[in-house]
Amino acid sequence: MKTEKNRSWLLLISLIGLILAAACGGPAATPTARPPDKVSLQLQWVTQAQFAGYYVALDKGWYLEEGIDLTIAPGGPDITPVDLVAAGTRSFGTTLLADLAVAVQKGKPVVSIAQIQQQNGLILVAFKSSGIAGPQNLRGNKVGVWLGSWEAQFHALMAQEGLASGDYTLVSQGYSMDAFLRGELDVASAMRYNEYHTVLESGVKAEELNIIDYADYGLGFPGDTLFTSRRLAEENPDLCLRMVRASLRGWQYAIDHPEEAADIVLKYDTTGTQTRAHQLTMMQEIARLVKPAGSALGYADEAAVQAMLDLLLEYDVLAGPVQAEDVWNSAFWKAANP
Repeated sequence: MKTEKNRSWLLLISLIGLILAAACGGPAATPTARPPDKVSLQLQWVTQAQFAGYYVALDKGWYLEEGIDLTIAPGGPDITPVDLVAAGTRSFGTTLLADLAVAVQKGKPVVSIAQIQQQNGLILVAFKSSGIAGPQNLRGNKVGVWLGSWEAQFHALMAQEGLASGDYTLVSQGYSMDAFLRGELDVASAMRYNEYHTVLESGVKAEELNIIDYADYGLGFPGDTLFTSRRLAEENPDLCLRMVRASLRGWQYAIDHPEEAADIVLKYDTTGTQTRAHQLTMMQEIARLVKPAGSALGYADEAAVQAMLDLLLEYDVLAGPVQAEDVWNSAFWKAANP
C-alpha cells in the first residue's frame, strides 16, 4: 500500500508529463511575455570549478532562456544550504547527497532533483611522517572536518572502524589548509579536486602524504546534489524542471570545454583569490566525478541511493530508515531527458 507521500510524488510526475506534453505538442499558443522567475541557488562552498556548470549556464544565458533570473550565492564552512532552502530563504541548494539524507531523516523538507556528482572526492590527508595511515591511527589525534554539511561519511567511517567520539579530537575545519600545513591538525579533510592540490601547490610532495579514501572503505557515496524544498517541488514543478534542464546544459558544456569553464568561473570570483591553473585542474578533476564513463549526466540510480542509505542506517548516521524516494526525486531528470 502506497503512502500519502508516494501518491503525491506520482501526482507530481503526472504534472511534469502534462507540462512536457504542452511544450512539445498540441495547438500553437500565442506566446505571452512574462518576467523571468527570480531564483536563488545556495552553494555549499566558495565560487570555484566545483560549481562550474551553474556558472556556465548563467554566463551563457541558459537560465534566462528557461525563464529563470538566477542569483548564485557562494557558501563556506559556516553556511548550511539545507537550512536556507528548507526555510525558504533560497530556492535551490547544493550539498553532498549523504548529508542531504541525514537532513531528510531529521525532518528537513528537502529533496534532490539532480545528482550532479556521481562520485565525490572527499578524503582525509595526513603527513606520512605522522604515522597516520588509516582510520585506526586517528586515535589521540586532531582531525579536521567541515561541520554542518560534510559529516555523514566521516561519522560512517568512524562507526565502521569502531571509533568513538572520545577517541580523537574533532576540530571544525575552515576554508584553508593552513592549520594542517602548520601542524595544528594531524589529519585534515580535503577534496581531491581542491584542498589536496592546494597542499601540493604549497610545496608538499605527494609522496609525503598519506590519503585515507572513503571509497577504499566502501563509503564512496555520490557527491554534490542539486536540491530544493519539497514545497517548491510540489507547488512549482515547472520551475524545478527548467532549473534542472538549464543546469545540466551548463554542466555538459563545462565538461566539454574545461578551459572556457575555468575562465567563466574566474569571472564570477569576486574575491580575486582563485588562480586559473588551480581552477583548470579542479575542472578536470570535477569532470571525472560528474560524468564517469558510462554514467548519465545528473542521474542517480535509485538502487545505489538506497544502498547508501542502508549503510548510513547500519552505521547509525541515520537514526531511522529512509527510502531513496524520500531523498531523490528522479522525475525532473526524466522529464528533462525524454
